Amino acid sequence: MPTSPLYCTVRRTENTSDLLSELYDDDPGFESYLLASWSPGPPAEEDIVLPDLAALLDEPVALRKPRTGHTPSRRLTWHCSIRSSGVLSDDRWFELTWKVLDATGIEPDGDPDACRWVALRNADDRLDLVATVIRRDGRWARLHNDQRFARWACEDFACEHGLTSRR
Repeated sequence: MPTSPLYCTVRRTENTSDLLSELYDDDPGFESYLLASWSPGPPAEEDIVLPDLAALLDEPVALRKPRTGHTPSRRLTWHCSIRSSGVLSDDRWFELTWKVLDATGIEPDGDPDACRWVALRNADDRLDLVATVIRRDGRWARLHNDQRFARWACEDFACEHGLTSRR
């Protein structure tokens, strides 16, 4: 049975700052960098401090209680990790980022109030998408079956680009 050239997993976690710190130095042989982010996103790469980036991502979560009167629940940080069986260019990873964000509901096409997110390159064969599940307008993102939709987006991308897996 052939393996997929792109494999993704989706999980939720409680602490955006801890997750970014864990991901940023994941592969010591690769210098991690931000590939893309929400618009208007964080400052230029050289100005990024991980706790500050986490605070920017979490800002809609912090604003939710004053807006709604509801205390945010735990596990509000969404993480999608995508591994490739081959090396993809930044342009391909960027294209895949938008496909996954749209398919999962993190940032549907044309939605100005979507979730804040970042795409982090931290290995030759991997991309990590990190987002908060509270939208900029204070509502919850619609993430029903997000892992399934992320996997379908990866499969569609692989098919569109004729990717083959290593055996």
